[in-house]
Amino acid sequence: MLDGEEHWNAVLAEILLSRKVGVAHVRLVGDLLSVTAQLDMAGARRRGLAFPLDSIIEYDERVSPLEEAYRAAWRAVDAAPDRERRWPELDRLRAALADAVEGIAELARDWGVQVELHRFGAPER
Repeated sequence: MLDGEEHWNAVLAEILLSRKVGVAHVRLVGDLLSVTAQLDMAGARRRGLAFPLDSIIEYDERVSPLEEAYRAAWRAVDAAPDRERRWPELDRLRAALADAVEGIAELARDWGVQVELHRFGAPER
């Protein structure tokens, strides 16, 4: 990225490629990427500016804390010296990813964008 800035999906890629996480984490990353892509595609279908400036500001205000939460949780997982200390951090990561999925889906619905959560790999109900 320009100016040494990390790509916004870099942490998600690290999580996907890590041997430290479980299937639940990978599924949640899949859902997070999917719901974000669905929202992006809805914006691309609109005429002119994808979303008005106010919506972009609202997105940043609502989503940035969710992103920072899963980034911080991932850093804690990655820094844990052993499996025993990693377990609580993995649970925190799972919760943070789930919060991000639900938060972005809720934002999309608030904007009138219908998004589908695929729950990748989860058993059908």
